[in-house]
Amino acid sequence: MSNIHQFSSKDAIQATASRWISAMDRGLSAQERHEFQLWVQENKAHQDAVFELAQLWDELSVLNELSSLFPNKHGINKPVQRTANFSIAASVFAALLIASFMFIAIEHWPSAPHEQAKYSKIYRTKVGEQATFVLPDSTIVQLNTNSLLEVAYTNNRRQLILSRGEGRFNVAKDAARPFTVMAGDKSFTALGTVFNVQRNAASDLELVVTEGKVMITDPSVAVNADDFVQLQNASNDTEKVKNINASIVISGEKALIKESITKPITRLTQDDVQRDLAWQQGMLIFNGEPLGDALQEVSRYTATRFELADPSLASLKVAGVFKAGDIVGLLDSLRLNLAIEHERLGEHIVSLKQSDHS
Repeated sequence: MSNIHQFSSKDAIQATASRWISAMDRGLSAQERHEFQLWVQENKAHQDAVFELAQLWDELSVLNELSSLFPNKHGINKPVQRTANFSIAASVFAALLIASFMFIAIEHWPSAPHEQAKYSKIYRTKVGEQATFVLPDSTIVQLNTNSLLEVAYTNNRRQLILSRGEGRFNVAKDAARPFTVMAGDKSFTALGTVFNVQRNAASDLELVVTEGKVMITDPSVAVNADDFVQLQNASNDTEKVKNINASIVISGEKALIKESITKPITRLTQDDVQRDLAWQQGMLIFNGEPLGDALQEVSRYTATRFELADPSLASLKVAGVFKAGDIVGLLDSLRLNLAIEHERLGEHIVSLKQSDHS
């Protein structure tokens, strides 16, 4: 009997529902909304599992999303009672989360033996928040603004899913248990490594390695302890590990994945590394980036959104060191260095225009 058959139909439905609820928490794309509706319409058990789990999820955004998708479904927008029921809800959700990770592991490693999750937890940060967590194996994870990380450890694997945002992973050495971070449609597997993963979209990712080596594969590729022998022996930055079609990224290198395609791996200068990872010290560094790109990066750390009165302003070059989330400091710098004035159009909207005296 295959592993997928060892996982009961009910467990599989609950696991899939759990993954959809997590996706709704970060926000569904138009394509995801369509796929979710198709999945729910396949079977009444799918819909029941989603709505039951939604009542246990402590995020109003999920209930609002379901209300918009299924306006005729009664009771989905009622707030969850925060009494003793909350502890029961948390326990039920933890069980569903374990089931979800078991389903993911079976889906991506169909040849792996049936495993039971020994540790599972969700870590998250709000917009503008950064936090550091220590996992049970002493791996240190630092999450950037607005990030969501799901962790599941078994006897044979350390599996993490970065559903949104950015994280730095200082991985504890354990050759018997591969450490893999899945983000979008790529997996990043390391052994005793420090690396940074930024998820811009499911098909747009960034990887920076500051210590050791990281192997990039598709999530469907089975990575086991034996593969690390090849990983350690990979000798150059473009080498493909035999049999598993993986790219190797070593310390001081960066990999960009655009539209699911891994671009040629680049070597970084010390200044490049400092700029890319400045968020780990709560800072943002710009060195000639277009203003449009800089404002997009700044917006990751705050609810403030920027509007350009003249689209040509987007191409102006920006340089400087800023504290993440410090909108006042940014606006002062734009006024002094680029003669750009601002006007607040609302609590969270700032309009930028070139000064008439520039």
